[in-house]
Formats: sequence, structure tokens, C-alpha cells
Amino acid sequence: MDPLGAPSQFVDVDTLPSWGDSCQDELNSSDTTAEIFQEDTVRSPFLYNKDVNGKVMKMQNASRYRTNKSTTCLLCFVLFFTECLAFLTQGTYQKLLPLYFPRSLKEENRSLPYLPADIGNAEGEPVVPERQIRISEKPGAPEDNQEEEDEGLGVDLSFIGSHAFARMEGDIDKQRKLILQGQLSEAALQKQHQRNYNRWLCQARSEDLSDIASLKALYQTGVDNCGRTVMVVVGRNIPVTLIDMDKALLYFIHVMDHIAVKEYVLVYFHTLTSEYNHLDSDFLKKLYDVVDVKYKRNLKAVYFVHPTFRSKVSTWFFTTFSVSGLKDKIHHVDSLHQLFSAISPEQIDFPPFVLEYDARVRSTRSSPTPGMVY
Repeated sequence: MDPLGAPSQFVDVDTLPSWGDSCQDELNSSDTTAEIFQEDTVRSPFLYNKDVNGKVMKMQNASRYRTNKSTTCLLCFVLFFTECLAFLTQGTYQKLLPLYFPRSLKEENRSLPYLPADIGNAEGEPVVPERQIRISEKPGAPEDNQEEEDEGLGVDLSFIGSHAFARMEGDIDKQRKLILQGQLSEAALQKQHQRNYNRWLCQARSEDLSDIASLKALYQTGVDNCGRTVMVVVGRNIPVTLIDMDKALLYFIHVMDHIAVKEYVLVYFHTLTSEYNHLDSDFLKKLYDVVDVKYKRNLKAVYFVHPTFRSKVSTWFFTTFSVSGLKDKIHHVDSLHQLFSAISPEQIDFPPFVLEYDARVRSTRSSPTPGMVY
């Protein structure tokens, strides 16, 4: 305060409490740090940084302060930060700040599971594949063919115009707006869908999917009575909560792309599945929307083996309100004997537990109930 009693309009930055000072965890011992972070421990993309936390100030009504030149840069950041937080409740930003500004190694490790799957690029900006600039040094030219550089006019120029950069595709944002308004033509929608599927297919062919393949949840077996390829899906072998479902979608595309070019059928074993094996409707809808039209056109039947009452209800709702095109292709099969009317047993590679379960169920149904007269 000045001699006349008026409050000062300057603030001493050193007196402001920082975000790092508010940490209440006792985490700084070397033993705790060693226990949390081993050599192979996955670190958060937002690392614990004491210096950064010391520059994040906790203050209210920051806009009423005036500063001298030496603190202008720092308080500009503080003003921006606090003005943004003015729109949030205190409880909200206290939950969000530890994710991006962890105040200790323990808080960094504890916050890691709560980070969103997509945090953007290195600058935090969202990555939209359609808006990425894909320009090579020589657009369309084979990168591994360097011997032709000195051949002059003798070089094969047939590739010119074939590169994505050379094909004008219009305003991406305008196309998205038309899709939302339902004004994009059917041909344009099919072209955009095909382009999206091709991106998934390229990623499926380049990514290591050995961990998904080792589950043996999807494989090709023989043919049905009509000579169509039979694909088997084993529900019990899909640990939904333990795997990356995007990688599972990539593996499905990787396996099925060459199968779906001709007619095929799916056999899904729901045998002995638990809630940890159930594919949710959002994933199934995403799969149905991503795959190429040949998947839907050439899929002739889906045999749902050993369904439960709950699975029948869920399937009815899903095929009625989400993917009506599948409704007439779903066939619930209560026993393998029923399945053999469409597919010969020699044409299917059964998991052992499916055979054991079916035999046990059949023996239970065939055994007489005590007290009943036949």
C-alpha cells in the first residue's frame, strides 16, 4: 500500500502460489521414484517438470494487475491461463491439470491411464489425415529408382498424374459439410468411403499385428455346402478389455480383404464367452461402416453358435436399428448338429472347448428328468 492507503496495482510474482507448490503427495524420495519408474516403464507424453509447474500461477482476478516490463512475459501467460480457467469450475481444472502438468513422478504415473487416446502431434495440434500435406520430392516418381535420373527423356512418364497430390479432390471441409447436410451425391459418398477404406487397408498391411493374430480369434477353414468360404470367429478368444480394438479392426481387414472378393459365410462361436469378450455395438457399427462394400455384398450368412437370451436380444436390436442389412443373414444355432445342416463337420476347425460344451449340453438335454414318466 502506498502512503495514502490506496492499494498497489502492481503484484510481486514471487509472492504468488504456483501450481507445483500445491502438491500434497510425499513423492520425492528416491525409493518411491525407483519403484514407479523402471527402465521399461512407459512415461507420459506430459512429463513432470518442476520448472514449468513453478511458472503456472494460481491467482484470481489477474486482469486487474498491471506489471512492469520485467514480468510482462510471465504474467501474460498467467493472464491467459487464469482467464481460460474462469470458464471452468475449480473442481474441473483441478482434475485436468494433473494430466498435463503433473506435479510429481507419482502423479505423472497415476494420470497416464486418464489421458485421451488422441493428444495430437508434438505441438498438441489435432491431426486430420485429409488435411495433411503429402508432397514427395518428385510427386508420383518411384523413390527407389534412382538410376533413371540421368536418362533424360527416356524416362517412363506414365506415372505423372497418378499421385494423390496430382488429383484435385475439391474442398475437404466443404465435402464434410455436405455430408452432414445430406447433400453429397451417392457416387461422391462411395468414393469417399473407398478412400477411407484404402487408408485402413494400407495401415493394416504395414502394421505389426502379430499380437492380435496370436489370439486365434479369426481364421479361415473349409467351405459350406454351397462351396462358399467359411470364416470362423471365436468370441472367447477376444479379450476386449485387454487389446487395442483399433488393431483388432486392422487385423480383420488384413485377413478379410482377399476373402471378401467372393461369397463367404461367418461362423461365430459365442460359446462360454463372458462380459470381457463381448464386442460392443459401437465397435461393430464402426467395423460395418469402415469395411468395403464387397464385405457386405458377398457375406451370405452369419451362423451365431450357442447364443444366450441376452445375445439374441442384443443382436436383434443391433440388426434392427444399426445395420438392418444384416438382419436377414443372422442365423442363431443352438447346437452343432444344427450347424452341420449348412456346413459339413469336416469343413470346420472347432476349438476343443466348443465341442466339449456342445457334448455336455446335448447329454444334459437327452438325460431323463427324475420323477418324470416317459
